[in-house]
Amino acid sequence: MKLIKKDFICPYCFSKQDLYRIKFRCQNSPAKCSPVVDNEYANFRGSSPLPMNKVFDIPLPRNNMEKLKSLQLPREVKCPHCNEPSSIRVCPNCHSELPYTIGDYKDLIFAFIGAKESGKSHYISVLINTIENHIGRLFNANLQKLDDNTIRKYREEFYNPIFKNKEVIPETRSARGDYNVKMPMVFSLSFLKKNLFGKSTISNVTTISFFDTAGEDLNAQETMKTENKYIYNSSGIILLVDPLQIMEVRNQLISKGVNLPKINTETEDIVSRVAKLIRTALKLPVDKLIDIPIAVAFSKIDALDALLDSSSSLFNSGKHEGYYNLSDSNNVNTEIENLMAEWAGFHLIQEVKHNFKNYSFFGLSALGSNPHGSNKISKLRPLRVEDPFLWLLYRNNIINGK
Repeated sequence: MKLIKKDFICPYCFSKQDLYRIKFRCQNSPAKCSPVVDNEYANFRGSSPLPMNKVFDIPLPRNNMEKLKSLQLPREVKCPHCNEPSSIRVCPNCHSELPYTIGDYKDLIFAFIGAKESGKSHYISVLINTIENHIGRLFNANLQKLDDNTIRKYREEFYNPIFKNKEVIPETRSARGDYNVKMPMVFSLSFLKKNLFGKSTISNVTTISFFDTAGEDLNAQETMKTENKYIYNSSGIILLVDPLQIMEVRNQLISKGVNLPKINTETEDIVSRVAKLIRTALKLPVDKLIDIPIAVAFSKIDALDALLDSSSSLFNSGKHEGYYNLSDSNNVNTEIENLMAEWAGFHLIQEVKHNFKNYSFFGLSALGSNPHGSNKISKLRPLRVEDPFLWLLYRNNIINGK
């Protein structure tokens, strides 16, 4: 019998839960099993409580045989009110329906953070498309959407604007006032490999949550405490740094007619707040480094063409052909760290190094061109968007590096 994990991270409310305390929701007709008000479900979504099908616990084992069976999470449980079996598992904290893969595979939460207008939504949109196609081909992998919300949200809010309408994505709304923003997109990522007998088998399956938070949700420590606990329960952080927010870069580009965004929260302040949030939540003293790997990436690298040497590693593909290219990663890491030191000083670099045990620096462009104040994308030319994501998979032992 396959033993299950002891705990899991809910991919919706991001709380850590005991796997054996998962609840089930009755799936019988409301006419046959009367609905009740679900306050937990409503509180998480910030909505008025409405009658919903009942939520109930997994029954306690009554004998040794049932105790043995309880070592494996049941696929279905009978509702104690109507005696009909249900296969709908829900989180004990927020009562959201859990993916059918819960408990079977490794759960990964990747937190995407950055100041306002740093390009997070564009990055997530292009990254998912790149994983589904380019990375899927190179690694023989498949990214599968696990619920209807993910299918709808990615199609309407991420894919259609960029790949269908060729338009920039509207500014992300704050999670404090918009329930839809609170709902992440949940995927499973699986790899097809051949076993010793030459037969293709599915391996290294993981459940991954993608969550896009508004830049203003990172502007205050109090906001982060209430809305961004996904950060301290994450398996990896991708911090996007907008180089067009760096004064030295702005001064060099302003004479070249580059459309510059308004100045927003300093990135090093966000690093400090994130580190403080994680340390407080995990009760981690300042003399201990944070275990969560962080990928710090210059976004909009296409806008820096005039400031980069023609031999820059950033102009080429990472060439991760079925493995994470460590040599290329080291070259990019060194180049970006040097550029950060030259343009922004050492403060940001020191903030990262003095808080995180595992870190790496990247450069990427989601769109490949600057819309120049227009909502239209003239030509989509993504560059190195997969690098930080693959690094996090490598750090989480999902893919190999060489």
